[in-house]
Amino acid sequence: MPEFRSGNSSAGWWRTPHANESASKRAPPAGAEMGETHGPGRRRGGAGGRRAGRRGLALAIGRIEVAAGRAFDALAAQMADAGVRVENVFLEGRRHESSDSVATALAVPRGAPMLGIDLEAARRRLEKLPWVRSAGVERRFPDTVRVTIVERRPLALWQRRNELVLVDDRGEVIPHEDLGRFPGLLVVVGKDAPAHVGALLRILSNEPALKKRVNAAVRVGARRWNLRMDNGVYVWLPERGAVDAWSRLARFERLHGLLGQDLQSIDLRLPDQLIVRTRGSAKGKKT
Repeated sequence: MPEFRSGNSSAGWWRTPHANESASKRAPPAGAEMGETHGPGRRRGGAGGRRAGRRGLALAIGRIEVAAGRAFDALAAQMADAGVRVENVFLEGRRHESSDSVATALAVPRGAPMLGIDLEAARRRLEKLPWVRSAGVERRFPDTVRVTIVERRPLALWQRRNELVLVDDRGEVIPHEDLGRFPGLLVVVGKDAPAHVGALLRILSNEPALKKRVNAAVRVGARRWNLRMDNGVYVWLPERGAVDAWSRLARFERLHGLLGQDLQSIDLRLPDQLIVRTRGSAKGKKT
């Protein structure tokens, strides 16, 4: 098996697993040999000749392709006999996808002829893996195959039908069972939440200290977000002006320690206003 090296400085070494026309129909009509035409500007027998010419050209091209393929196979065999075989596979970009899955999809055993590798087929197989967004495979003579993959970036945990699933930065689900590996990801709820969570995280990142206290976000009416903070307080963001509203909350938190008070919710939906509701109260208080 080839040595499976990683381009990541934090990783070590891995190994790979292992119907014919009748003669009368073909005969040209009398006078055709002399260029006699039938109908305006039309020479009888010309179309059949063109079809025959195209068939002949196609057959010739097919013979050339077969011959070229045989010559390539022969060259690959000769180079393999001369020692030009795969001894190492260098892997770069892998973080979440298992090295065994990559090796199985690559399907390049140690000792395989370097020229016998179908690079395009290997790339397509790699891009079918759950974590792989794109892949590249290339030969590095005399004995190395280089594999480069770009993985999907896990962005959030989406609550769907009473279960959590992992979604990437494009809002697409990543099939993965061990969600315990991603404890710091935001939990989002709502049918269209995965498609909009990237924009939400960009807003929250404007106030990093406050962002760390958000542990869930609920998409409301396909228009805006309600945030659940780590102490159970709900923050209602507006449909428009969410960036300014989030900065306003951060300013109040720095000045007054708002989240340390006994609050149930903070309503930021009205511009330049902040409405708080304490636990057990029926009405909110404007500030």
